[in-house]
Amino acid sequence: MADTMTTSRALPPNSGGNAGLSERENRAAGVGAALLTLTKPRQAFFSLLTAMAGYAAAGAGTGGIRFGLAMAGIALSTGGALALNQWWEAQTDSLMDRTRGRPIPSGVISPGAALGWSVFLAGTGAGLLFWLINPLTAWLTVAAFVLYGLIYTPMKRVSRWATEVGAVPGAMPPLLGAAAAGDPANAGAWVLVGILFFWQMPHFYGIGWVCRLEYRAAGFPLLPAVDRSGRRTARWALAHALLLAVASLLPWAAGWLGPVYGLTALIGAVFLLTRVWGFHRSGPGRRDRAARRLFWATILYLPPVMAALVFECW
Repeated sequence: MADTMTTSRALPPNSGGNAGLSERENRAAGVGAALLTLTKPRQAFFSLLTAMAGYAAAGAGTGGIRFGLAMAGIALSTGGALALNQWWEAQTDSLMDRTRGRPIPSGVISPGAALGWSVFLAGTGAGLLFWLINPLTAWLTVAAFVLYGLIYTPMKRVSRWATEVGAVPGAMPPLLGAAAAGDPANAGAWVLVGILFFWQMPHFYGIGWVCRLEYRAAGFPLLPAVDRSGRRTARWALAHALLLAVASLLPWAAGWLGPVYGLTALIGAVFLLTRVWGFHRSGPGRRDRAARRLFWATILYLPPVMAALVFECW
């Protein structure tokens, strides 16, 4: 385990056994915390929530052994993909203030150990889904792993379009949930897929504009980093927010979903479009503040819309 850890402070001579045990426990706890951090728990939990929403939208309920096994497999596969992302980006993470404390650039975990952890999690999750749920869900998780970990992540170093590519696996958890429930063609789950795809764009463009200098310094040619004025970033955020409004309101307008969802989606769309318009109209001196407001608006937008959709599907 020494090759995965930073060098610990040496114990003083003639230390007792209890002190040595305490040191080993501290080292083990540090490794455990680092391995958990590699999976980006908050992001993984959000993906798991949307998978639960897809499962529930398929009418399978959210309880029982099958549900627990399905969510465990999806969570393991998601954690593996997110750990692979940190393995790929260890060098660039070391160049940015907000990421240089992550386990690999800080030296807590070696790159080899992180890669092994990623493959172990993804393989275990896919295997669990294949043998205990159904092969389709397993293969979909493998596809999401490849898209996120092996295509989107390295693409961030070379293309401004990486964000759109990364939005595809980011939108897949509701489909994984519906597939695990035995109904991969469920309309409610696919509505969630569309909402998540378009939602990710204003969400990223808000935080991306705030962090644009760090992305630029790390060599990521993403739109907020290469757009010096912010006008293109704001236009793209607005365009995707409009598409999000259409995608979210269409099921209600077509009569697929009822008034609870429709009213929630309408209020959410107006709220988010107001924040995006503020970002679009703000001048250079106020754009950072408008971008932060947009980012938090995307956070507030999604939970009630998902909850209303699941309610209507039930």
